[in-house]
Parts: sequence; C-alpha cells; structure tokens
Amino acid sequence: MVNSTPFGELKEKFKAHNIFFRFRTDEPRHKDTDLIRYESGRIIEPYTAFVEGSNVFTMGSFSYSCTAGLPVNTEVGRYCSIAGGLKVLGVRHPYEWLTTSSSTYDRFSLFFKQYCLDNNIEAKYYRRPTNESISGRKDGIIIDHDVWIGANVVLKSNIHIGTGAVIAANAVVTKDVPPYAIVGGNPAKLIKYRFNNVQIERLLESQWWRYAFPDIQQLDITDIERFLSEFGDKQHELAAFEPKPLIL
Repeated sequence: MVNSTPFGELKEKFKAHNIFFRFRTDEPRHKDTDLIRYESGRIIEPYTAFVEGSNVFTMGSFSYSCTAGLPVNTEVGRYCSIAGGLKVLGVRHPYEWLTTSSSTYDRFSLFFKQYCLDNNIEAKYYRRPTNESISGRKDGIIIDHDVWIGANVVLKSNIHIGTGAVIAANAVVTKDVPPYAIVGGNPAKLIKYRFNNVQIERLLESQWWRYAFPDIQQLDITDIERFLSEFGDKQHELAAFEPKPLIL
C-alpha cells in the first residue's frame, strides 16, 4: 500500500532515527504540509539521507540518494551513493501480445476510461503487463550494497544492481548488473570489473558492509588484498552494526 503522509506527522520519527533530508544541515527541506510517499512496511536504517524528492523507501545505513526519480518500492542497501537526475523507465509495453497499445492494460488514462464507461465495458478486459514473466521477479528496483550510480542514469523498472557495482553517468541500464561490475553507455555494457573473480567472491563472502565505517576504515581499504587479509584477521573482534531501523 502506498501512503501519502504530511511531513509534519513523520518528521520526529525521521529525526529520532537519524534519517536526513539534506547533506550539510539537519534542517528539513520539506514543509510540514508536504506529502511524503512510501509503502507500508518499508525499512529505513539510521544514518541515511534522502536529499531530493518526496519518496522514501527501504535504505541501509550510510547510503544517500540525490534523486527524486526512485519509486517507493525501491530497495537500497548500505554504503550506496546515488547521484541526481536518475530516471526509471515506464511500464514495459507487451510487444509479445497482439498490440503494444496501453489500451490493453491502462484503466486510468481518461480517454480509455471514458470509452469503457460510454460502452459499459468492465475492467475485466484489462490485463497488466509486467516484467515478472521475463525476469521471474516482481517489479521493483533492488540496489545492493556499496553501489555508486552516476548522474542522469536511466534504469529499467525492475532491475537488480549487485553489490559493489558502478553505473557510469548517463548510462541506460536495461539488464541486471552483476556485483562489482562497472557499466556504462546506451544501452549499458560491461566496461570492466573492479576486482578479479577471487577478490569479488571473498568480498561478497566477507559481508563487510555489516560493519560501521570507522571499523572498516581502520583497515587498509586502499589495497583489496591487504584489506581482505586484515579483515579476516580482525572480523571476530568487530561487532556488526545492527541499529534499530524505522519501519514505516
């Protein structure tokens, strides 16, 4: 269920959970009467920032979004950096059906709706195309941990971006992005991987994002091999960061 709630009714909850709406100040950018849109049950961890827009969505600690373009069913992990200008492609028209016309599924556009009303046509004639039949996954953008999305990126509506991935500015991403891949272009293509296969596997197994950044940054983060070695030695000494989230 998508809710629209005045910011004034939510601002104390946001403040109590250290959820921010600006980078440099804790002053809210919304008026109390501005409507905040969200899905019921969404989870936001502390120390996150929604710098643009009025949609809030599931987001992990130490992540920020500078775009108004992400929908409320988005899921973002920890340590993500999302630049401005992001757009999400609309509903995928069903090219495998008889017609790609949205008359087959759009019951809200006035000209389609009025025709049905004028001719006593019931809504049962509508079908809703989704990408689920192709991907096996319901609609919704999933962004794992430590993802960097550059400015003015376009994403398919049900895309999955793996941990550690980088999306170059102005890319048009129509396919899932594997962990630690760097992609760019229109359509986006693999440029390279940030690390080799063994290092990527070890990074994913380490789940280093479960820890707060001061613990991680006491290790050598500039050299992946050294980091993995040091992290392996010290992980048992570190306490996972498990803050109490805000559940909307």
